Amino acid sequence: MKRSIVAALSVFALGTLVSAQELTFWHYWDGANGEVLQGLIDQYQEANPGVTIEAVFTPGSELTTKLQTAIAGKQTPTMAIVDLVAMPLLTSSGALAPLDDFISASDLDLSDYFQGPLVYGMYEGKRYSLPVSASNLGLFWNKELFEQAGLDPNTPPKTWDELVSFSQKIKEATGKWGFELYTQGGEGTSWQWQVYLWQNGGEVLTEDLSAPAFDSEAGTEALQFWVDLVHKEQVSSLEPWGLFGRGEAAMVMDGSWMTQFFPMQVGFELGSAAVPTPAGGEGATNMGGEQMFIFEGDEATKQAAWDFMNWLSSTAVQVEWDKGTGFMPIKASVANDPAYTAWVKNARPLLLPFVNTMKVAHARPPVERYPQVSDTLGKYIVEALYERMEPKAALSAAASEVQPLLQ
Repeated sequence: MKRSIVAALSVFALGTLVSAQELTFWHYWDGANGEVLQGLIDQYQEANPGVTIEAVFTPGSELTTKLQTAIAGKQTPTMAIVDLVAMPLLTSSGALAPLDDFISASDLDLSDYFQGPLVYGMYEGKRYSLPVSASNLGLFWNKELFEQAGLDPNTPPKTWDELVSFSQKIKEATGKWGFELYTQGGEGTSWQWQVYLWQNGGEVLTEDLSAPAFDSEAGTEALQFWVDLVHKEQVSSLEPWGLFGRGEAAMVMDGSWMTQFFPMQVGFELGSAAVPTPAGGEGATNMGGEQMFIFEGDEATKQAAWDFMNWLSSTAVQVEWDKGTGFMPIKASVANDPAYTAWVKNARPLLLPFVNTMKVAHARPPVERYPQVSDTLGKYIVEALYERMEPKAALSAAASEVQPLLQ
């Protein structure tokens, strides 16, 4: 794979002869991820001696605000990344450079990308960003508790009905909770529940993003399923998050990043799989990740930034990026790359189901006030979980509060 990166570097170095350029790149990747990024930047600079890229770290909780302040003060970096849900705040600012002409003049193939994350870069018919990393949600299970309950430790539930029946057997045999839900509200609750909504054929907002759509029959059924897990079946708890990691719940839906952390944190053997689906439903997961973009500036600087962005987006470089960081592939060519699939098989086998479900990963609504939409939805999901409201009434009340946020 190193040879592939060298080849990619050679192509990009020869393809665009740029004059000396000093670029700044704002990001929030720290620790090992930041080291991998800097290593790639070093490789690019070595192959393109006229280009200097200064990577500037800002904590994730501060980066979006820092970018908005920089836009207001007209003191923006050359390029940056943000969490994908923050993109609508930036694409409408007028400060980002459209990428369409750069893409058209390059060999970058948008059809190679998993389509879900691409929606975040669009604004008024133009593309302003590209995915540079991804994550999603899947099922983890405790193989030891499965064995204690007489279940095959290598066979996870595949349907909602099996999730219930497996959970019942586990609770009866071990006294442990069958399935952990995130019940503390906010985005944690909302982004997990959205998976069940999509699996059941529902949507968060209408196609034109102008109105809530979660207050539907599909939404009511999905929320009723969660409520039933807690109260009717009594296999899920309203306790704070963390039961699975302590061995007090046999299954949980959590993020692809936990394929790296759970093995270091828990004292039991793990399995991972796609999230179980309802009868007649469809596979779905929710995605996270970052988008990369370029700020307006002189043409030479924008071209130099695009050359780096295009190189970083190439399959060979993305394979090394994902292997180094544990991020999910943003492109099918990465997911199917022999070096990447061999790495997953040998070094991170728990990641395989997450890779396979990227093709059914959905995008959270790309609207400026998504955080408020999510918080409102999460608040009313909790109301239903505590049986203070019926699921249908809870979603209807949430919709009434969300509608003004979309105006």
